[in-house]
Amino acid sequence: MALQIMRIKPNPAGKDRSRYGQSSAAQLAAEWVDFQNTSSVAVDLAPVELWHQAYHHGQNPTWEKVTTFSGTLAPGKNVRVHSGSGPESIIRDDDRRGADYHVFTGKNYIWNNKEGDTPALFNRVTEVTLDSASYDPNPPEGEVLVRSGNKLVPARTVSYSYR
Repeated sequence: MALQIMRIKPNPAGKDRSRYGQSSAAQLAAEWVDFQNTSSVAVDLAPVELWHQAYHHGQNPTWEKVTTFSGTLAPGKNVRVHSGSGPESIIRDDDRRGADYHVFTGKNYIWNNKEGDTPALFNRVTEVTLDSASYDPNPPEGEVLVRSGNKLVPARTVSYSYR
């Protein structure tokens, strides 16, 4: 699998909106998902789309497109996809670290906290899901979830075995 979802921060610490109902650009950017080129060759991102499972008023979830991409991603490099519209200068240091590239969805909060969610990378040309990983409802506030199998879980719950 050339592109793989690696981390997500679906529930940034702090209030999502001010008392006037507005979301700050930095707070929106604190909600993000990372994917990485895990292959040994560059990957063309032009046909790649990011999708997720959206919940509308108690109905069953439906797949909705989050964003598209352009350019080429070199081997081992990763992209962090932030909610909101930027600009990149508003990204907090802790949300900047660990990513080679930063892009924005142009949309307010994407990731579902109450129901959990499943980010998925989809190739619109071949109509193939390249990768997906799910997280459970009510992710801890402010925590980055990391890949463990096909799940995104709090890092403290991942056990590593050394041989």
